[in-house]
Amino acid sequence: MVKAYKPTAEQKAVIEAAKGGGDLKVKAYAGAGKTSTLRLVAQQLTGQRGSYLAFNKEIADSARRGFPANVSARTVHSLAYASAPTWLTARINLPSEPPHELAARYGFGPIEVPTISGKNAEVAPFEVGRMIADGLGRFCRSADDTPQPFHIPVDEKIRDDAADWLREQLAPSIGRLWAESVNPRGLKAIQPDVYLKVWAQSNPRINADFILFDEA
Repeated sequence: MVKAYKPTAEQKAVIEAAKGGGDLKVKAYAGAGKTSTLRLVAQQLTGQRGSYLAFNKEIADSARRGFPANVSARTVHSLAYASAPTWLTARINLPSEPPHELAARYGFGPIEVPTISGKNAEVAPFEVGRMIADGLGRFCRSADDTPQPFHIPVDEKIRDDAADWLREQLAPSIGRLWAESVNPRGLKAIQPDVYLKVWAQSNPRINADFILFDEA
């Protein structure tokens, strides 16, 4: 049984705001008691169905032991996984394509770019492939409808104009990788964030009266 404790003034304010309904965002530093605050909120809403969504499995498992019975606790990815088509989720456990092989398949070799120090630097195929894959991941975790150049992470040592050029060169590859990832006939491994994005773009409805999103 979870030991009760006296809420702080800040926690009381959050609880009262949550009882009023509507969207509520709580910003606090690590260790400030965000999860315990959400637990206090859930205890005030015992007559309603709640969904607690966590960033990772360990946090979700811990929440199942500490939140009231009216609240289901799981990760966002597990929620998406349960609704994603099996032809998509089946590709999660396939061997992943090495970044340099992805770059070669898309026709990229080493790319030379100017840096902020005034010297040129070579972006190796491995790094090019990783930028494409990371760009897809950033797109999938965003609210954007389509992949964009700004989703591609570029080393801060690269000059700004060169970074913009590099993003423009690689942007079509993110779109290509996204199309391959969501193709029902696709045979290559996908990132877990892919089925998360597919689920998000389906305009899902979570079966709950209130949602507690930890570590947003």
